[in-house]
Amino acid sequence: MTELLSGAAEVRVDASGSVCAVRLDGRWSTVSRIANQWLVETDWWRIPVRRHYVRLLLEGRGGGRQATGPGAVARREPTGECVELYRDLETGAWHWSRRYD
Repeated sequence: MTELLSGAAEVRVDASGSVCAVRLDGRWSTVSRIANQWLVETDWWRIPVRRHYVRLLLEGRGGGRQATGPGAVARREPTGECVELYRDLETGAWHWSRRYD
């Protein structure tokens, strides 16, 4: 099930510009992994819409457990939520899109 969200999103980005934390329900949640990202560019002939979408897996409130095994990188396994937000490439503002069950 998907819950559609709206409104401005508060995000923190790392040195490379990737989202590393989001403010959700009044608390900061660390991004465990960027599951997917894509660009949307449409309506260029009217009022252009240019957005960079990201689908994020967040660490659980308990912090998750350390990833192990061959090829594991220093990160926590996602045990929290999956959320989607986008950055308006015209204004630079971040907005909520949806939350997944």
